[in-house]
Amino acid sequence: MRSLLKFVVIVGVVAAVIILGVTSGWFGSKPAETKIQEPPPSTPTAPESTPITPGPTASKGSEKKRPSSDRRTNQTPTTTSANATNQVLDWEDRLDAIVGGEGEDAGKVKQLLEMFPRLPEDGQVEVAQHLSNLVADQDYAPLGKLLADPKLPEAVLDVLIADVLNRPNAVKLPLLLEVARTPQHPKAEEAKDLLELYLEEDYGADWNKWQAKMEQWIKDNPE
Repeated sequence: MRSLLKFVVIVGVVAAVIILGVTSGWFGSKPAETKIQEPPPSTPTAPESTPITPGPTASKGSEKKRPSSDRRTNQTPTTTSANATNQVLDWEDRLDAIVGGEGEDAGKVKQLLEMFPRLPEDGQVEVAQHLSNLVADQDYAPLGKLLADPKLPEAVLDVLIADVLNRPNAVKLPLLLEVARTPQHPKAEEAKDLLELYLEEDYGADWNKWQAKMEQWIKDNPE
């Protein structure tokens, strides 16, 4: 009986060892299979080549812009030369010939006014000074049109507005009012200040009141 029990114990121990060995072998072999199935880590190299493409695109775009800028540069002299052909290039010689020549002042004024639109700014300034000396009060209308023109250079308008202040009130004040009521005129504020100084009133933008006050003031102060 004792020997039978001992045999059973030995058989149980051997069975346990066998079961333990099989189990450990099964668990030990499973990670090896998992390692074989994992994909090789060779894929990250592909995305590194993609940032190369923007380089050539950017350089092509910058090259495409060059011809348009070159065309604009080539067009500039053409425009300048076209404008230059409309100007009197020898205006100084012509001015000397007109002012120093024989003839009545009225004829000289006519020639200067015809030449005026085709002069550069410095030429217009000098001609405006001569016109201020040559134009009589009773013939001031053409010069008054120049003063009322808001597109003339401000240096020219400075000469004209200084001249009109030396004219009779009947010539001076209507022109100051015309300039003052033209918002885009460079001398609008200055003309309004001068009107306020002469008329001793400030009607703001109520030009009807300015007109009525000016007409009454001219009647009281004709000179």
